[in-house]
Amino acid sequence: MYDFLRRPWWILSHVLVIVAVLVMIRLGFWQMSRWQDENERKGQIEQGLDEDPVPLEDLLVDVSGDPTEVPEDLRFKRASVVGTWAPEDEVVIRNRSLNGAPGGWVMTPLVLEDGTAVGVVRGWVPLGLANEGGPVEGAEPPAGEVHLSGVIGLTQEEPGFGAKDPADGTIDSLARVDLSRYDQQLEQDLLGVWLTMDGMNPAPTNEVVQTVNVEVPTPSQNFSYMVQWFLFATIFGVGYILILRKVASGRE
Repeated sequence: MYDFLRRPWWILSHVLVIVAVLVMIRLGFWQMSRWQDENERKGQIEQGLDEDPVPLEDLLVDVSGDPTEVPEDLRFKRASVVGTWAPEDEVVIRNRSLNGAPGGWVMTPLVLEDGTAVGVVRGWVPLGLANEGGPVEGAEPPAGEVHLSGVIGLTQEEPGFGAKDPADGTIDSLARVDLSRYDQQLEQDLLGVWLTMDGMNPAPTNEVVQTVNVEVPTPSQNFSYMVQWFLFATIFGVGYILILRKVASGRE
């Protein structure tokens, strides 16, 4: 009763199903490897966030000033810097939420002793203030020298689609932390990394700017994709076998 399985049309369907199942299994293993890699990366990030900050100049000794050439392994490291704020060059990073509320990040240059500057996300402000751009009224940083620590971030390059910033001129807000674009309007040379502030001495007293916590990437999405691909492969393979049995029983 299974003689029909040798007919050309059914042979073609066997091949297509086998290929489809193998592709799904391959995709499942690919998602598994990504999940394992991201689990390892998550552990490294969490370990780095628990470590004491390292002077930023020590971390950037062998790093090019080009933000697009900064090595990925610097991301999420904690760094310390000493400098004075340049609030006149402050900008807002648009479309950043906090606990579900819309708003923006306040990014202010910190001018270092050697005359260079590093962009620092001092915190988050609600949408009403974010829409005004920088400098943010009522969110002024303290004058004088400050010692601060923060988590390193890498420049966010402009995607092929989505919000874009004007290529020229001075702007008071950015769609993303694009250090090359920000550097265009600063008198100081901007370093190739930026910081999310997690501590400052003297301690901040401004209640308008709320603390931004660095989000550690979670690999749970890749795990769910892995399960889905293996489940699809099982359903597809078993389902095809059940179809063949049903066709065969109908030919008895």
